[in-house]
Amino acid sequence: IVTVLRPEPGATVRLGLIGGGIGRACVAILEGGAVRLEPLPEAPRLRSAPPGPEPPRIEVLLAMPRPKVMMRLWSVLAQLGVRRVVLINANRVEKAYFSSQAVDRAKYLPELLDGLEQAVCTRLPEVRVEMRFKPFVEDTLDGLCPRDEVLRLLCHPGEDSQRIGEAVVGAARAASASAASPGERLPRPRGVLLAVGPEGGWVDFELQLLRSRGFKQVTMGPRVLTTETAVCSLVTLAADALAQLQQEEQQERRLPAADVAEPEAKQGGDADTATSSRRPQAPEP
Repeated sequence: IVTVLRPEPGATVRLGLIGGGIGRACVAILEGGAVRLEPLPEAPRLRSAPPGPEPPRIEVLLAMPRPKVMMRLWSVLAQLGVRRVVLINANRVEKAYFSSQAVDRAKYLPELLDGLEQAVCTRLPEVRVEMRFKPFVEDTLDGLCPRDEVLRLLCHPGEDSQRIGEAVVGAARAASASAASPGERLPRPRGVLLAVGPEGGWVDFELQLLRSRGFKQVTMGPRVLTTETAVCSLVTLAADALAQLQQEEQQERRLPAADVAEPEAKQGGDADTATSSRRPQAPEP
């Protein structure tokens, strides 16, 4: 605050409470360069202040990358509004990565906070570290990310892979079609879980297990990308697809009201016409 913002006496700065609201406070510079933040009298308390806008529900199941890469990713994931990050072991992941500072909360928490400050957000991503791939996918994943709430996408190149937008829109259309027909109804996706493999890719056993648990394969094309580039691009595309889907849902909710109002207006017009036709006509002179 002192060295970068350099506030003048009486200036205000924006601040937020983790998991709470966003507000402003007055800056008081004390002796020795210390800073005291005093809440504005007219501003609501941070605990009762409304939080920032909630981003689309994006969760990432990420095969643990190299520690240096992961340390750079923490801030990016927080900036993009990822709700949950699950770092998981995989066949092509070095076991020593899980002993690095990249999975030490004391080391990665400042990176997450830095990302929240950049994005002006107070929603801290949940972080889980899973060392056993098969037990997590088979026993824990359904409770953590229910299939009826989260669309599961397996990020892996292949001829049968879809684009992320196509997968999200396709799941929403399938849910709408099932709602209009008898039988089992498919859930409409409220979030997306992205399974991103190591830079060497998922092995066949991991691909088969993920597909058996409801993951649909998606791709961004034939180019070979680094973990950083792939994660940023995948999260951005998934968030954009969900935001577009939510916008379409809001438009659909407005349509029935307009459809109902139109017949009422027509009925009112008919009634007026019928009334006027029943009025006695003045005799001709």
